[in-house]
Amino acid sequence: MEEITKKIQDEARKLLTEGRVRAVVGYRRGWSSEVATPCFVTTEGGTDRLLYDASCRHNLAKYLVGREGLFKFAPTEEEENLPVAIVARPETQRTLVAMIKEKRFVRSDLIVLAINDGSQAGLEPDMEVGRIEADNKGREELQAKIEALDAMEPSERWEFWKEELSKCIRCYACRQVCPFCYCERCIADENQPQWIKKAPTTLSNVSWNIVRAYHLTGRCTECGECERACPMDIPLSLLNTKLAMSVEDAFGYRAGIDAEALPPMFEFREDDNDEFIL
Repeated sequence: MEEITKKIQDEARKLLTEGRVRAVVGYRRGWSSEVATPCFVTTEGGTDRLLYDASCRHNLAKYLVGREGLFKFAPTEEEENLPVAIVARPETQRTLVAMIKEKRFVRSDLIVLAINDGSQAGLEPDMEVGRIEADNKGREELQAKIEALDAMEPSERWEFWKEELSKCIRCYACRQVCPFCYCERCIADENQPQWIKKAPTTLSNVSWNIVRAYHLTGRCTECGECERACPMDIPLSLLNTKLAMSVEDAFGYRAGIDAEALPPMFEFREDDNDEFIL
């Protein structure tokens, strides 16, 4: 991890010193020695704050888009044609691919400082700053939980999700941390008409979480940020990963894996699976 930290600092310092980027999006130490927090570095002197360790889990693509994202703000005259450098874990790289497809920005807007684990991502980084071990154990555990849910009767699954979603306190931490929740106005904030009631009742909680899950279908890159941020430990990755698997089964598409492939809702093919149509 120290080698990765040094490589990030060196590359960031070089990019800023040479005036090749307007900012570097990375990680720095947070409020304790066990916490990392996202940061923007815009000066050579600030690069010493950058780090990488096991606490660096945030999907930094979140900080590029939306109302408060870096690309929302017009660059200064000196910065106008300069890209942004971003430290990108594997899931962040997949997210960047999906965002480019959604036309949030173009590839030339970025210099990607990649941290790889051997998993697929449809993005060629500008430079690799480190390699980490893939979390195969975590993926296997998640897969086993999904298979266990699939084996349940529909009524059992409903009871499982009703119990889990009843814990939701509607803090919207999942929305705030998700890189794909960049809508200017969320459906959960609408009041004329009010599609989803504000009170954290079982019905409104189910409505909110299902609407959000479907909004992410075919887009989610399975970074797990929503589940990590949830203060009630709701297993949101189960829901989002299951939907991602369903899209892959139906259309052969997994978000962020292939830079050339169009998302399922962006194209029509005569051999598309239409068994769901009654």
